[in-house]
Amino acid sequence: MTTLEDLYYGNISPHERYIKRGTRIDKLVKLIFKNEDELNAGLTEKQKETFEKFRGGQGELTCVTGREAFTAGFILATRIMVEVMEGLEEVEDI
Repeated sequence: MTTLEDLYYGNISPHERYIKRGTRIDKLVKLIFKNEDELNAGLTEKQKETFEKFRGGQGELTCVTGREAFTAGFILATRIMVEVMEGLEEVEDI
């Protein structure tokens, strides 16, 4: 299969990442969960409900900005490839 076919059939998931233990991201995720647990322990049921809505909105915003960043990066990479290909044509003319 080609890369495009793999992407189409879901064999490639650009948004999924493996988080290696001990990395900065791993430590940040653990810190976030620890702080969330501590925060939830002191909240009333109404506050927990509000916090869950906040988390849902924050998660949705993260998805939207992640998708936009992926799209912008893909477009930029494509523009770079077009310039490279145009540059190759110029080099071949020399």
